[in-house]
Amino acid sequence: MSLQALHATLARGRSVSPFLVLGDPTLELTLQLAEAAVSAGAGMLEIGFPYSDPVADGPAIQASQQRALEGGASTRSAFRTLARIRDACPDTPLNLLVYGNLVHRWGYEGFAAEAAHCGASSLLVPDIPLEESAPLRRACRQADLGQVQLAGPLTPESRLLRLASASCFLYLAGFQGVTGVRGHGFAAMLHRVQAVAGSVETPICLGFGLSQREQLVRAFEAGARIAVVGSHLARLVERAFRTAGDAADLISRYGAAVRNLAGNE
Repeated sequence: MSLQALHATLARGRSVSPFLVLGDPTLELTLQLAEAAVSAGAGMLEIGFPYSDPVADGPAIQASQQRALEGGASTRSAFRTLARIRDACPDTPLNLLVYGNLVHRWGYEGFAAEAAHCGASSLLVPDIPLEESAPLRRACRQADLGQVQLAGPLTPESRLLRLASASCFLYLAGFQGVTGVRGHGFAAMLHRVQAVAGSVETPICLGFGLSQREQLVRAFEAGARIAVVGSHLARLVERAFRTAGDAADLISRYGAAVRNLAGNE
């Protein structure tokens, strides 16, 4: 999906976005989970490439990354699976989350071009800071690939405005630290979303800590345009899949979980 189509999707309204690590539990099942999520009401998908040191991620996503790597997933096989997801879900924006070393290894222009070719609509590289991102932003523009910047609960206003101006949408981490389901601090997170939405024109994507439909509804009411759910669904994959015989049950349970998050039950 092109960057223009991503903007059109953002303009239409609110989107629940599951986060999937390509290769967890297998590359083939990742494709089927993506299809199940879109059928259940996901308006976007955030796609992670397997990486051995995912510094922005907590235990559930780290375990997901490790399962994918142990299963033999690689950057090349992840790109091939990304293209298959694009073909299966042609109207769904695919927002790629990749760590800097993978991008450096391919080269900025090469990685951005391949990502766009395989169906990514935008790219978030959380460990390349804004001050060092000019070459990556240039490569994304050349590839018609949106670039996404990451802001946190403590990001000062002046920097927040700079991050927003460099983003097709601004990814706002709802909690300080790494990803993971939280049972506290949600009111403060909503206050932060409301404040950021009132200070920037760039659409806001909220992630880190979301696991319930009520949280998503309130996040949207506060001004978020996209709500990403990662650790909650990664734990479902870990619990539901042990052998190949669990595949059908996993897909059914995953679809039901996304349907619940999207309010389509």
